[in-house]
Amino acid sequence: MELEADTIGAAIAALQAKYPGIEERLVDEAGEVRRFVNVYVNEEDIRFLENKDTALKDGDEISIIPAIAGG
Repeated sequence: MELEADTIGAAIAALQAKYPGIEERLVDEAGEVRRFVNVYVNEEDIRFLENKDTALKDGDEISIIPAIAGG
């Protein structure tokens, strides 16, 4: 999908506006991206960038991937 946002935090807010309830699955009570949710901008993990303050520009690709565990 396409959306307009200047940071990852704003992108999550835009997703929440379009899909109510999704934000609580992506961020914790403190407003930080949940530990087991991986977010990438152009294949770079936001944890190694600026987390939710990671800047976005036109054409960036965001991937949201829940961690999978099991055995």
